Amino acid sequence: MKKYLLTLVMMGTLTALLAQNSMPEKKNLSWVNDLDALLKLDAQKEDSLRGRDINSNGVRDDVEAYIERKFGKDPFQKAIFTEAAQKMQQIITLPRTSTKREHQLLDKELLALYTCRDYILYRDNEENLEQEMLNKTLFKAKVLNTEARLSAYIEHKKRLPFDYTDLSAEQLKKEKAQCLSRYEAYHNPDAHASLERKSPLY
Repeated sequence: MKKYLLTLVMMGTLTALLAQNSMPEKKNLSWVNDLDALLKLDAQKEDSLRGRDINSNGVRDDVEAYIERKFGKDPFQKAIFTEAAQKMQQIITLPRTSTKREHQLLDKELLALYTCRDYILYRDNEENLEQEMLNKTLFKAKVLNTEARLSAYIEHKKRLPFDYTDLSAEQLKKEKAQCLSRYEAYHNPDAHASLERKSPLY
């Protein structure tokens, strides 16, 4: 299992891998402790594709516990990763009869969540970027922590057009505005309450 999770971690973004390889001091290797935590959580996981979701919020209980432990003190990232977990769960449980458009829509929504998070971090949190990129990789490893889940995600990716992620300048501008509005709401209690009453980013 440890070898399998290490393989999943290595499948993260190129940025994360480069960040890992460029860490000059041992103190920057704190992500190793996160991997150990994943292994302990996985020892008690529910192995079915859907997993256990006691509160029926679309996020597996083991993933929800991980998000709370890792991002509980950062409401913005907690919300982003919770929605990302919901999207990934939808993706890996799509029926075989689902259309290419269904796969494409969910993947775009997931990518928009990651892009929003990364944009805010690059703008506001430059000193911790290496660790933050690794955090995203570890999150993906947590969600796709069995062979069945990883295989379902790979099959989903195979259904996508090669260049479908290209966005127009107008679409990029719109997504940036939505992202900033969402982020700023977490620094304004009234706006945050209003945001929580609305549907998620998409």
